Amino acid sequence: MFESYDLSKKYIVACSGGPDSMALLNMLVSHNFNVIVAMVNYKTRKESDEEEQLVKDYCKSHNIKCYVEIFNEKCERNFEAVARKFRYNFFSKVYKLEDASGLFVAHHKDDVIETYLLKKHRNVINKSYLIESFTIINKMNVYRPLLNEFYKQDLIDYCEKNKIEYGIDKTNFMDIHTRNIIRKRIADMDKEVIYKQAIFEEEKLVNIRKEVQEFLKYYPVYLTNVLKEKDDMWLHIFLYESCNGKYKRNINKSILLALKDFLKSDKPNLNILVKDNYYLCKNYNKIEFVFINESEFNYVLNKLEYINTPYFKITNSGLKMHGIYVSEEDFPITIRNYNENDKIVLKEGSKKITRLFIDKKVPLHERKMVPVIENRHGQIIFVYNLYRKYGLKYVKNNLFMIK
Repeated sequence: MFESYDLSKKYIVACSGGPDSMALLNMLVSHNFNVIVAMVNYKTRKESDEEEQLVKDYCKSHNIKCYVEIFNEKCERNFEAVARKFRYNFFSKVYKLEDASGLFVAHHKDDVIETYLLKKHRNVINKSYLIESFTIINKMNVYRPLLNEFYKQDLIDYCEKNKIEYGIDKTNFMDIHTRNIIRKRIADMDKEVIYKQAIFEEEKLVNIRKEVQEFLKYYPVYLTNVLKEKDDMWLHIFLYESCNGKYKRNINKSILLALKDFLKSDKPNLNILVKDNYYLCKNYNKIEFVFINESEFNYVLNKLEYINTPYFKITNSGLKMHGIYVSEEDFPITIRNYNENDKIVLKEGSKKITRLFIDKKVPLHERKMVPVIENRHGQIIFVYNLYRKYGLKYVKNNLFMIK
């Protein structure tokens, strides 16, 4: 279990005073590791100070340097997330101070089961169902050597056998967190059966992820008729793998259900918010993630100017389809978003711009940002990249709009 580690290097051991971390600490000491202990005292229970003392006593008796940090963050909700961030920030400080090569954490097979069941309960599919035996957190090499070797009871038995003093956090068995409820639920179950199920589903997840990643290499546009053939897990992983990295954690069951509704619906344009103007969109026969910016803009020009705005720029060169001739009689011109009632005169007669968007299958999220030009008479003379007013001609002094 410890054969692959370099005993000449220095390691930090995350220690809480519980049987898991105390067993790990003693195993490392028994294998002659050069270790330093880091502990956070959360001061949430009357036993917290006693557990701090037993960790210090163990370290003193084995001549191990011990760092203790008192938790001092204000936390009105989601204590676990705040505590974890505080904990790893503290470990990182010790890690840098001691120039350590790794951080040992005492996760075990019970934690694997709890994490698996918690993600199933929340309908979460992200990188993994499980806990990784090695990760990098805050630039620290984080090792979990007990992860697939011991159940919690094994570690309690180890402490009892080797007369290692430890504390028990009774709040772990109170119904104050979803994880605690799951922990109580599995107490009387056959853990080995659940553990094997978790490993089996993880292997399935890995295989589907490989398939999805191959799919994403060859399908730059995700067609609805292709996605209709896929099952829920495939679609969930597809959503996770194809969305912007910073929003992956927001891919949950509601987004999956929205995608399934998109695939069933005959409506050509559908959107659902993931977070912060980032949407999952159905645009006719394709599915994509996009940022939707519906900002209003309105620029009035009294003469021809080559300007650069957050929404468009005007230049004297570009594609003909992006250009429009304007005469002095057209000024002042207004460049703005389209309105629902806007019309433009074409060869076949006047037509609403909304109808033109539908005819050209312009995605709903793109329509609001399409610039239109209105002349001094209130006539729409140009819809960017689509149509110009009937009768206008190309001349050398075109006004070009470049998206």
